[in-house]
Formats: sequence, C-alpha cells, structure tokens
Amino acid sequence: MVGTFAALGSGVTLWLALAQPELTATPTATPRKLAALPSPTSTASPTPTFTLTPTPTSTPLPTDTATLVPTFTPGITATPLPPTDTPPPPPPTPTPLPSDTPTPSFPFVILETEGHETNHLNFDVYVAITDENNKPLSGYRVLGRHSSGLQVDSQVSAGDWTVNSGARQYKGGNLKYEAFNSPSGTWSLQLVDEGGQPVAPSIDFPFDANAPSWYFILYRQVE
Repeated sequence: MVGTFAALGSGVTLWLALAQPELTATPTATPRKLAALPSPTSTASPTPTFTLTPTPTSTPLPTDTATLVPTFTPGITATPLPPTDTPPPPPPTPTPLPSDTPTPSFPFVILETEGHETNHLNFDVYVAITDENNKPLSGYRVLGRHSSGLQVDSQVSAGDWTVNSGARQYKGGNLKYEAFNSPSGTWSLQLVDEGGQPVAPSIDFPFDANAPSWYFILYRQVE
C-alpha cells in the first residue's frame, strides 16, 4: 500500500492510502563484488604561521655627557716624628735685687750746716755759696717751701761776703734766706741757678715758733 498526502483547505492535510498491484519478485543477476576503492586520506592542511612584524622603537635622544673635572690629588705629607722626651724647663732666672737709685749729680754739695737758738720768730738761714777756693759766687737763689704750703724765695746771691750772724756763733755768707713770722713746721730749701735749675741736693729744717732757731748752710762747688 502506497499512501500520499492531500492538501485540503484551511491547512488540513490528509494521508490517502492508494491500492497498488502486488509486485512479483524477479530473480536478478548476482552482483559482482567490486574492488574497494581506497578511502581518501585526509591531509592536514599546514597551520599558517604568523610572522611578527617588529614594532618600531623610539630612538633615544643623545644626552649631555658630563665632563670629568680633574680632582686635586694631595701631595705626600711628611709623617711627623714621634714625640721625643720634653726637656726639663730651665731653672728660673734669679730676680736681681733692686739697686739703690743713683743720686743725681749736682755741681754743688752741702759741705756744712749748723743750727742755733734765737729769740725772734723769723725763720732765718745764713747761706754761703762758694767755689772750690771758698770764693763767694753770685747769681744763685734759694727756694723755700713750708710743710703748710707756704713758699718763700730768696734774693740772688752776691759775689762777696755780705751777711753775717753777729758776734755770737759767727757765720758769714753771701745770701740770707728769711721767712718772716714763720709758722711751726718744716722748711725744705733748694739751691737753684739763674735758670731755676737745681744745682744741689735739697735740705729740710724744722722750725718751732715756741722755740725758734736760726741756721747756716755752706754750699761748695765741686764741678
């Protein structure tokens, strides 16, 4: 039986069975056995290879090359020698003893002095200023300063014997130093030349108004 499909409207399909005559089998020739053909062998297609194309790289810019500055190489210094034994310090130098201050040299020396009581209140000094031969010399004066600050200067000496002390304890000279109504204290006398320069050592005399005295000085030239 053979069927077939019939299409109807509205999308309906019917299967139709058709009567077919019965077929009789007819013997057929025995088929020959054919040689089997070789099966085709599948050949693997070569796997394509990829060639890497190099990526261009950036060329680095040239950089400044630092110039080497020559450095100072120190020279060889001498190696100090090891310290040696320190010599002992020298003994202390003895300090010289202070010497006496030399006395200034004057052309006159005080050869003689005397003092005698009196009854008046003046400070009187009879002065003889002579050369080596005891001859009176003119042109000299005596400057006097009292301990209270009072100052009295004499007249200039004469070239002859012009003054004397009187008959009792007689002393003559060529200059008289006088300080009237002198207060008690000490008188310092200095012989000077016409220029006011000291020519003899100074000398001090005490004076007491309650028991006054007069004095004598002899200056002798030695230079």
